[in-house]
Amino acid sequence: MAALIGGLILWFATVGWTDRVIYRGVDQAWFEPGRVHLKTEPSGHYTIERNADFAAMKVGCVYDLNYEAEFGQRQRADRLKMVRRATLVGC
Repeated sequence: MAALIGGLILWFATVGWTDRVIYRGVDQAWFEPGRVHLKTEPSGHYTIERNADFAAMKVGCVYDLNYEAEFGQRQRADRLKMVRRATLVGC
């Protein structure tokens, strides 16, 4: 049983979580070198590195944002989510 639980935790840590959102642009209120904070619908706290994924994102399109999983009691809905991968679903 412990091996199963450990395997699930390892799997979620490797794969991460995915949220489906509508990209609404860059949040100009935040500035962090090399990173961009995203405005999304539904509202979330997402940040992504300035890379090819970010450069290809178009305002108004639907994306699956994959980000790192967080475990434990400190997990909360308003935490900052570091996007690993942004996959276009549709425009």
